[in-house]
Amino acid sequence: MTLTLDPATEQLLQQELATGRYREPSELIAHALDLVKAERAGSEAMNDWLLRNKDAIGRALDASSAARDRGEGYSPEEVKAHFAQRRAARSRRAA
Repeated sequence: MTLTLDPATEQLLQQELATGRYREPSELIAHALDLVKAERAGSEAMNDWLLRNKDAIGRALDASSAARDRGEGYSPEEVKAHFAQRRAARSRRAA
């Protein structure tokens, strides 16, 4: 099989080969195809999960919308502040 690559793809391939991780282009292409297969399998698994849980997800979204309509929940500013606090706490623990 002969492949024709556009210049940008050829440059990316050459850059990856230059790292020394792959001995030849076919190894890099095989690895890339493995990643494509894994991504597809993950996507299919996610789609299966979504289909199995479609009704429950719909009920949760309906309940969330109803709570929002009643004025319950958090403002965007409160959500941002909450996550900022969590990030700061994580940073303190990591230090």
